Amino acid sequence: MIIDLQTQSREQCYQWMTQAVVPRPIAWTLSENDDGGFNLAPFSYFNALCSAPPLIGFSISNKEANTPKDTLYNIRARQRFVVHIAAVTQLPDLNQSSAALDYGDSETAKLNLKTESFGDFVRLSDCPIAILCNLHKEIALDDENNQTLVLGEIQLLYAADTIMETDSKNRSLISVQKMNPGARLSAGNYARLGEVISFKRPQ
Repeated sequence: MIIDLQTQSREQCYQWMTQAVVPRPIAWTLSENDDGGFNLAPFSYFNALCSAPPLIGFSISNKEANTPKDTLYNIRARQRFVVHIAAVTQLPDLNQSSAALDYGDSETAKLNLKTESFGDFVRLSDCPIAILCNLHKEIALDDENNQTLVLGEIQLLYAADTIMETDSKNRSLISVQKMNPGARLSAGNYARLGEVISFKRPQ
């Protein structure tokens, strides 16, 4: 089967792409509202992009034409945000945080999620990974400005002590098994980490 995405609608392209490009990491993104509360939302068009400078990127679609989602509004206003990598056990809360709420209605308050200090911002207390970013750049991805790529330059990376281990050379490493990250598939489907397969890099 060959699908010509150039003939498909925006919604059809989304359906095909999210079925084919799997699994995808999820940027569970915390940003600050105008009233000092916090917005929390997941985005699965997301990945690490560059090491120097250290950049991550995720894309955000508009609520409707010319109306940015709360996350993008907050990032534009305050130029900073925290991306979390949720454990599988946190997927129910992550899924609930995707609900459409009025601006200023805090998902962290609604879901009773605790936060704690992280640099000059905050992070979710129970998440195994948190990445504090300043806005590096935003890029409009379509002519109608309905999809925006947000590039974040990493300032701080938090990894919970419970997911750390030491290798044979006494280097600190993040254990992906202990981290147990959730991943996004299509529609309402998620995945967990399976068997880890290792290979030596060829010479």
